[in-house]
Amino acid sequence: MWLDDLSYLDQITLSELEQALDYHTREKIKTDRYTEFSWSVTRHQTFTRCRRQYYLNYYASRRVREANDKAVSAIWWLKQVTPLESWIGTVIHQVARDAIQSHCHRQQADPEELAQRAITIFREGVQASRRGAKYGDRWVVLFHHVYPGDLPSLDRNVAEQVVVDLTHTLLESEAYGLIKSLPAQAVREIDEPFQEFEMRDAPLLGRVRVFAIPDVLLYHNGQIHIIDWKTGDTEAAGIREQAGVYRLYAHHRYKLPEEAIRVVIADLGQDGQSTEPPGRTPSLDEAKTFIHTSIQAMIEQMDDLEYNTATIRNFPMTDDLSICRWCGFKRACWRS
Repeated sequence: MWLDDLSYLDQITLSELEQALDYHTREKIKTDRYTEFSWSVTRHQTFTRCRRQYYLNYYASRRVREANDKAVSAIWWLKQVTPLESWIGTVIHQVARDAIQSHCHRQQADPEELAQRAITIFREGVQASRRGAKYGDRWVVLFHHVYPGDLPSLDRNVAEQVVVDLTHTLLESEAYGLIKSLPAQAVREIDEPFQEFEMRDAPLLGRVRVFAIPDVLLYHNGQIHIIDWKTGDTEAAGIREQAGVYRLYAHHRYKLPEEAIRVVIADLGQDGQSTEPPGRTPSLDEAKTFIHTSIQAMIEQMDDLEYNTATIRNFPMTDDLSICRWCGFKRACWRS
């Protein structure tokens, strides 16, 4: 399915694509829960990395069904593109959820069974991507299937062994040990979808929904522990900021002071050690300031705040071509 829609980009020029997308993203249509402005650390990172990537991800791909436009459909598919390494991370998050749910039901996760489940999920996702089909309720579109000239850093056999190793490390990790040491009722959240809180003093907009989805949130004896599973670089940009937003979310949701909320990074790539976020977890005030500053920069590029519209000319492509190499949208920038 995605192959047919993406082929449309071979029939037009970059200028024609930009014109079609600009018309789509400037159209003034009353916003709803899905199209109103919202904020997340991921959105901030995308905005900082490349303005064109941000525009394509958050504006050009929205309202794809209503648009009924081949250009918009092509961009929506490119938004789904994910590297193989990210798919591995998704698989590990799923089996982590399964293992924790077993604990909540007072059952012990079997390491070999869980590893086999992880391999099954991994393989089925790869197969779904190759067929252009859904995996469960989601689309998996792997980078090297859309860009066959850009092979992943891991071949399939190595990737599957990484999945097995990460699953075993998860079960032996300090963070999972902490989970097992607490009563089942201490587990309040496990990678819940669409977790959010509302900021009521955002620049110019007033109220803005802020998305924050902790991998695991534990609440016991008046203390909150938030666990962030990491299968890659734990020094990557944004980890500290994400920790601050997690703390702010927990403060809003559970009404606890910041000193009662701890965020730990479970580094599954390094023997499952639990570490503090780089440079420590930001205070509530730091997190608020960070979000306000980010929102301000974003809305300065918008056309109309009420309708959350944007024009493509305010979102140029990056000059750093190294960013483009693993960007799913590079076909829409004629940089593939």
